[in-house]
Amino acid sequence: MGEDQMEPALQVIVLGSGGGPLESNVTSFLVRSVAQNWHRGSVVAVDAGVHLSSICNLIEAATPSPAPSAPFTLTSGPFSGLELPHKSVLANAAHITQSLVDTYLITHPHLDHIAGFVINTAGLPGTRPKKLAGLPSTIQAFKTHIFNHVIWPNLSDENNGAGMVTFMRLVEGGSPALGDGEGRGYVEVADGLQVKIWSVSHGHCIEKHNHRGSASSASTRFGSHDASMSIPPRRDLYSHPVPPQRTASLLSQATFGPGSPQTEQERICVYDSSAYFIQDQKTHREVLIFGDVEPDSLSLSPRNLQVWSEAAPKIDSGSLRAIFIECSYDDSQCDDRLFGHLKPVYVIQELRTLASQVAEARSNRLLNTKKRKRVGSLTEEVPRRNPSLANLSPEDPVSPKTIKASSVDLVYAGPETPPTPHLATPTAELTLRELESFTSAPMRQLDGLKVVIIHVKDRLNDGPNVGDQILEQLLEHEKEAQLGCEFVISKPGQSFFF
Repeated sequence: MGEDQMEPALQVIVLGSGGGPLESNVTSFLVRSVAQNWHRGSVVAVDAGVHLSSICNLIEAATPSPAPSAPFTLTSGPFSGLELPHKSVLANAAHITQSLVDTYLITHPHLDHIAGFVINTAGLPGTRPKKLAGLPSTIQAFKTHIFNHVIWPNLSDENNGAGMVTFMRLVEGGSPALGDGEGRGYVEVADGLQVKIWSVSHGHCIEKHNHRGSASSASTRFGSHDASMSIPPRRDLYSHPVPPQRTASLLSQATFGPGSPQTEQERICVYDSSAYFIQDQKTHREVLIFGDVEPDSLSLSPRNLQVWSEAAPKIDSGSLRAIFIECSYDDSQCDDRLFGHLKPVYVIQELRTLASQVAEARSNRLLNTKKRKRVGSLTEEVPRRNPSLANLSPEDPVSPKTIKASSVDLVYAGPETPPTPHLATPTAELTLRELESFTSAPMRQLDGLKVVIIHVKDRLNDGPNVGDQILEQLLEHEKEAQLGCEFVISKPGQSFFF
């Protein structure tokens, strides 16, 4: 069965695609493993700026009129194939949220990514607490600033709360103790689904006082640190990528090292967001969903490269099928007003970095394959004795020199000189053309990858649609970049199968 004819393994439903200012369309997705067939607890939410209201709209649009008697099965829309137990739209939407969605993966705790979840917690009590998963810094923000009896009642199961929400602190980069093979480091969050999280940067705070920043994350691996105001933004990362560990080390030394002229109150906070690799357990097919993110070339704490390094071999193998990434503005937005977001020129810049990582992954895979074939061919070469001794019987007279030679004089099939394992034969190495294809600028390395643009900010004016402008600019940049990926502007109600 060809790649295009493969049965889908993952479904992503867009509940909210925008980045504001309309509160009715802000970031929210549902993801499920198709093999689980809408079982209880089989759906995860990724962010929830909107949630229940959007589910209501999608069910209402797909419900026949007049509504059939309950239970009935939807035959259209993103929830097609789902059996609904009630007659009314509101009751069926509540059923989806109460029974199907157990886990909420939060990329970062900005209101346009969490408002729907917070409001819905009090209205839909069930028999199981909802799991709120994210970086430790995200969980801490919920505890300190949301579930604090001021902004919202403490409905969590910590600090003597009501126990309607339980926290799930994820290990950045995956837990080394969990999973095997392609699922190594992934943690199961729903039936058939497992995830791995990486932190990314979402701009910095311009106020000169101590804020919750990247340094507050409990993760010790690849964690960023607040950068000193005296450090200019890194603009050379695209041309000369700096490994994540090295970057963090440089920032740490510059900010916290001896002799730093900046005090604790003067440090700039780098705001943590995150990206989720979401994997179907059965097929290991994946999607990558970013929260809000800025380009590494402008960031005080560039961390996107670690995500691209993780994604590259998955794209090469064909397991990573789509990337959901924000592009809040078109290219007319000046850099100093991006506020930790992307515009088309920087989306392409980041995807160029990804393409370079994919080219490197493919080169390494091809080299390793060639090496394995060469080693295998060597082990299959069985030495045979000198034919001059083959017909001698035990009674035939043989000189001592001949007997001595027979113990070591082995003839190898093929070339006269026995093959040496560390010397490469011409057929066992990459051809010059293959090498040039990897050392030159990578072309169409992302062929077959779908890039879904999310978090587009509406201008609320009479001008052209900003989503259409972003797509037009991306396609124009793609003519030069030749990445090979497909760009799609997301809209509420869309359903993607991978």
